[in-house]
Amino acid sequence: MNELSLQQCLARIEEKLGWGSSKDWLNQDFQLLSDRIFDETRVRLSITTLKRVWGKVNYDSAPSISTLNALALFLGFKTWSSFRQTVPVQTPETVKNSSSPAFMTRRKVLIAAGVLVLAISTAAVLAFTGKKALTPYTTEELKDVQFSSAPVSLGLPNSVVFKYDYARLDTDQTTIQQSWNDALTFEVDPDGKEATGIYYYPGYFRAKLIANGQVLREHDIHIRTNGWMATIGDADMPRYLYSEEIKENGVLKLSEATYQELHEMETEEAPLLTYHYFDESFEQIRGDDFTYEARFRNSYRKSNGICQRTELLIHGENGVILMPFSIPGCISDLTLFAMGNVLEGKSTDLSAFGTNIYEWQKAKCVVKGSQASIYLNDELIREVHIPEYMGNLVGFKIRFYGTGELDYVQLSGPEGVAVDEDFE
Repeated sequence: MNELSLQQCLARIEEKLGWGSSKDWLNQDFQLLSDRIFDETRVRLSITTLKRVWGKVNYDSAPSISTLNALALFLGFKTWSSFRQTVPVQTPETVKNSSSPAFMTRRKVLIAAGVLVLAISTAAVLAFTGKKALTPYTTEELKDVQFSSAPVSLGLPNSVVFKYDYARLDTDQTTIQQSWNDALTFEVDPDGKEATGIYYYPGYFRAKLIANGQVLREHDIHIRTNGWMATIGDADMPRYLYSEEIKENGVLKLSEATYQELHEMETEEAPLLTYHYFDESFEQIRGDDFTYEARFRNSYRKSNGICQRTELLIHGENGVILMPFSIPGCISDLTLFAMGNVLEGKSTDLSAFGTNIYEWQKAKCVVKGSQASIYLNDELIREVHIPEYMGNLVGFKIRFYGTGELDYVQLSGPEGVAVDEDFE
């Protein structure tokens, strides 16, 4: 790693974010950056890793190549190596001359010339592309636009066939965005009728047909699981665990061989194990009147996962409720999320979410209207306002930073129990 390249990379990221100098960043800024990087690259860098890279935490070692690759990917480069090729090589002479008045004058002239060229180019492009590129399409123009889709199978990965018709619109750029994550966007032929996209994770997504930056049509896609499934990692393509790697004899857990394999992995951070349930059997349970309950424990015993963080997610058509848990000493890094209402451990007392999570814990979330009541081992630990309606519930996720087990999961609504899974 070259220190100049790293500093250039960090400077470009700060410029991209527009949050001001990193000298003034707080813990929540690094949490937001972690989320942004994951949203755009599907690679999760922890808050601690980001603080080390930005020099907020003393750390003697250089960042790992996987960390550097993720930062480069966030800037639009395929690898760290490809990013480094864009950084000019500095010799002692160029460093010396870079601070001279003559150099600074030349630099100002070049910047001004660049701005002028950019302005002229932009004007030329606008003149060439015409009014349609800037003016939103009218309701009349959009009335014949069509957009639909259908998954080709059950399970993961899953390709989706999109059928579309731009209805002879005059377009310059046409794309399909597969979900809320705009990084999952690909160009299509405006004169074509079909295109395919691939989904590596189950869930509920909103696909969009876009032309010239305007969303023309959108609809929801439900990528279902066939019962419970598990993945390791949170990259673009996770590792899928097959039936022989998961046991369901009264408890959903890893096989002994897979459990030992994850504990023997030499990684900076604990692996991320996720159990997913987005099944066909899901009943019509409204997101403003339900009770969710799960019994779980984090079984990871290595120092790179010392906090034993565990997250229970309840997914609705319009968003998610996330309940975080850890050992008591790590509650400062937890984040409780309820449809846009974010409570961070740095600024909110989430100590009730700290527990001996290596032992079995029972969590319950009762939602009535716009209020969620969260219980741990039958004790009310938090009431949370839900600012937006979740829509009907569509699935669950349970994430273990390390490894973990599920004893049972139950979901009920006004009409009774809809999901009752004890893994027998």
